[in-house]
Amino acid sequence: MEKIMHYRFLIFLFVSFLALTGVKAQVLNVRVKLEYDHLNDDEKQNLVGLADKIDSYFNNYDWVDDEYETDVDCSVTIIIETVTDKTFEKLYKAQFVINSSSGENFYDRVWEFPYERSRGLSHNSGQFDPLTHFLDFYAYMVLAGELDTYDLLQGTPYYDKALDIANLALLSQYSRGWSARAEDVQKITSIRTRPLRVVKPDFFEALYEYEEGNFDAAYKLALKVYEGIREVYKQQPNNKYLRLFFEAHHKEIAALFQDHADILNALVDIDSKHRETYREYLPR
Repeated sequence: MEKIMHYRFLIFLFVSFLALTGVKAQVLNVRVKLEYDHLNDDEKQNLVGLADKIDSYFNNYDWVDDEYETDVDCSVTIIIETVTDKTFEKLYKAQFVINSSSGENFYDRVWEFPYERSRGLSHNSGQFDPLTHFLDFYAYMVLAGELDTYDLLQGTPYYDKALDIANLALLSQYSRGWSARAEDVQKITSIRTRPLRVVKPDFFEALYEYEEGNFDAAYKLALKVYEGIREVYKQQPNNKYLRLFFEAHHKEIAALFQDHADILNALVDIDSKHRETYREYLPR
């Protein structure tokens, strides 16, 4: 099993230190990769430096407004697909992937934004910007999921910020893809998904206990997680957030229930995509 919970325990200690001292820390630690090898030379030239601008945009900003700021390691890959010359702008179509160390992973296939090499990137809460507000949206989505792991539904204010951005985008001329993004936020924050969000702190605490060799404590916490999973699955078997959770954590879930055949066999049915992983942990 990955050393995720050891990392989270160190984060917990660090957060406690920040709470006592009032010291603020960087929130996002993002590595940005921009891919555009198939473009022609002029198109490539216009994108020189954009990856560094996005890197700075993510990393040099206080995204969370209180003293409980901690580093969240992420990787971002942006794949530029096409460039269209409009009357007053160059319009880029791209795919976007963001992955965080704790499993808040998103893949967006439809991102359109205008860009010129001479422009800078600044944080602006006013008029909709299809480049920077898109980055804001996914920063808040990752941070909201991350904060949900610390305490009960602690990420809700940041899901709300993401939804506000989506609603602003829907009123703009760059509204393509934003209905789906707004729907994703609403699905995560819906009453049907809440049982899984509620047990996320238990899941990461269970991983920590497991890493420490406290298997009974880990199993008791994991049972709470399983009940949350079951409740979401019972209401909505194809719940997107449940699928994302399995995609990120099926190996850890299987390890937490090693040799517990009843639960592992149930997980084979609930998460059939990863059934072979659960079967590996069945009693021999």
